[in-house]
Amino acid sequence: MVVKQISRKPKWVERQIELSDYVGKRKYRSQMTTEEINIIWNKFKKVDVWGISAHALDRLKGKGIEATYDDLVSMIENSEIVEYKIDYEKKINRCEERVVLVSNAIVNGNYRLKVVYNFGRKDIVTVWINHINDHHDTLDWSMYDADMKVFEGVIY
Repeated sequence: MVVKQISRKPKWVERQIELSDYVGKRKYRSQMTTEEINIIWNKFKKVDVWGISAHALDRLKGKGIEATYDDLVSMIENSEIVEYKIDYEKKINRCEERVVLVSNAIVNGNYRLKVVYNFGRKDIVTVWINHINDHHDTLDWSMYDADMKVFEGVIY
């Protein structure tokens, strides 16, 4: 008797296939449920490494942003989620979950620090600052999808 084996894809491959349906999509914090926000915060609680990309370091220096490594890492304790998105990184042929955070602390006098954290690479991809009075009145809502899925767990 011949037994046919069913090949099962590794979990990270299954996750990549599922993530690929959402590449380029974003979900703004006001579109998220409490459960989705909690899913994202739970991912951050599991982060064991807070790397910072060379690009993010260049942005800190180039824009004169007064923030240290410790300031960036402490944002997890003192920030808000701005958006959740899925990007495709062609250099590594992978879909990656990214979250934009905004610090509750003020930097450079009247600005709030924003960072993009990449869960796949476990690093801060980029940083910038927005004036405390910038309430994003010109936000382009066509870039956001309220029906986008926020994925549980981290599988890479």
